[in-house]
Amino acid sequence: MSAARIAYSIVRTELNLDDLAEFIEWVDRLDGGGVSREEFLSNHPVVVLSRSIDARDSPETALWIAKSISKGFNIQEILDEPCVDAAVLKRREESNLIEEIINRSLRIENRLAIVRFDGTGTRTGGYRITALVGDDCDACMIIHGEEKGEISGPIPPLGASFYTNSFLHSKGGLVDHTLLATAFDSDGGGHSNACGCRIQPLDLEGNIEDRPPTSLDIERNISHWIRIWNENQEIC
Repeated sequence: MSAARIAYSIVRTELNLDDLAEFIEWVDRLDGGGVSREEFLSNHPVVVLSRSIDARDSPETALWIAKSISKGFNIQEILDEPCVDAAVLKRREESNLIEEIINRSLRIENRLAIVRFDGTGTRTGGYRITALVGDDCDACMIIHGEEKGEISGPIPPLGASFYTNSFLHSKGGLVDHTLLATAFDSDGGGHSNACGCRIQPLDLEGNIEDRPPTSLDIERNISHWIRIWNENQEIC
């Protein structure tokens, strides 16, 4: 159950939320891990909207959508709005670039799909990777950010995200991903099926060094994460 579903269930006891009915089922699936691979890859209107609008990138458009839903607009009326249509077209172009990056950098190590988005100026989520790889992976690791990035700055630092293939493992993955996210980064974490951390500066033995991380550290981090993954796969 998603956080949106919980909020919806509470508020609907006091207010009429019928206008949200066609949205909440999809929001629950997408946010709560209940969407199927076929649904995620589909062009269902709600899926198209969810993959096209990001409140961080388009706050005005996101606010317009929220107000339109409160006014009873249906999904097609929202998609037909010029500002939304423009966002959908832009996201479609970005999607083509993302797919190129995935195809170029994807590798699979013991059913762990690894994709590198670092230095590309873009990123994607675990659903996208696991949907494309399908049953050939149990989880994915996505490297993202920039070598000169900073947590408090406009450019994100080098980092990694770990996601269970929920299309294949709907009740939880085979490995607790926080073992990877906290292996070197004390601030890393999340929950067992979706978490992340920063790339850490490591020496050849895997010890943390007192210096800023560089792109050369990425493969060192990855190699140790693969080892942790393999060790815990054996336990599972």
